[in-house]
Amino acid sequence: MDTHITVQTEMLWLLRAVLLGVGCGVLFDLMRMLRALLPHGRIAVFLEDAVFSFVFCFVWQVDAWSFCGGVLRWQHLPGMAAGLLLYLLTVGRVTARMLYRLRQVRRGIRCLLRHCGGRLRNLREKIYKNA
Repeated sequence: MDTHITVQTEMLWLLRAVLLGVGCGVLFDLMRMLRALLPHGRIAVFLEDAVFSFVFCFVWQVDAWSFCGGVLRWQHLPGMAAGLLLYLLTVGRVTARMLYRLRQVRRGIRCLLRHCGGRLRNLREKIYKNA
């Protein structure tokens, strides 16, 4: 274990942890987009959350193995959590609004197709009835 770690080194470790947290925020938004575009049940949501938690912990551990000599330093987890929150409270809010609007558009299209589909079905029945 290194005993001659400088303040600059620890600040770099903290910055890297924050950047890794931002990367995990991007992954979280990608999974949120997947949920918005392809709605699915509770089990699938649970599995997605479990995968996200596993990836978050795996990234945390790989960072410790590769850059910190296998030692989990105090600034890793708070730094990653800060990066994740930073992302979710800035870019993540914009993405959430866009996903909400996307869901509204999808519902509108589905309603329009149901309404037009019923009219087309009635028109088809009239055509075949008269033929």
